[in-house]
Amino acid sequence: MRICFIGGGNPLGGELDDVMNYLTKYVGLKSKILIIPFATDESRLDRWFNSVKTSFEDIGVNHIRLLDYGLTNQEMQNEIKEHNVLYFTGGRPEKLMANLKEKELVQAIKDFSGLLVGVSAGALAFSNDCIITKDEDYPETLVIKGLGLVDFSVEVHYDGTVDVELIPLSDQRDIYGIPNGCALFWEAEVITPINSVFHFHRRSREIIE
Repeated sequence: MRICFIGGGNPLGGELDDVMNYLTKYVGLKSKILIIPFATDESRLDRWFNSVKTSFEDIGVNHIRLLDYGLTNQEMQNEIKEHNVLYFTGGRPEKLMANLKEKELVQAIKDFSGLLVGVSAGALAFSNDCIITKDEDYPETLVIKGLGLVDFSVEVHYDGTVDVELIPLSDQRDIYGIPNGCALFWEAEVITPINSVFHFHRRSREIIE
């Protein structure tokens, strides 16, 4: 399994060009990409699909599908097995985790051997401890159970304004702050930053690039 944690950004404006260029090492012309949109609202599905489609068509990938929430649990599990790239959209991580549990997809994702790509909320959910820092949508910082694919946590759309929340939390876990236009690539316990990423460890912060 390989995992790409994307902090956020507008692919249509070229903000994720560096990330997509990096992913060309792992995404080929014959790759089959399945978008898992369970973190977002139905009203945003078309926007997410067009965004992902544009990003991957630019690097030559044409097989891009949206996982239909109306399928049975077994049909969804089969869809996951038939693809080699799973792309998790942004939105609300707690909504994503609730939907994955309801549809009995957690184990199918843990057993997946291809590439996982998560943007914003999609990236947050890959960690064991999914940290949701307070903002206009969340009055208090929350830590919920994520998919448990890695033992570190990430902060997405990182801009330095939530360091007061992240530093105490870094006592118990490593946290990577990923700004828009940046990403963290994980494979076999090896972490590679794509552009500048911030590492919080035992109440200290450093830039890795």
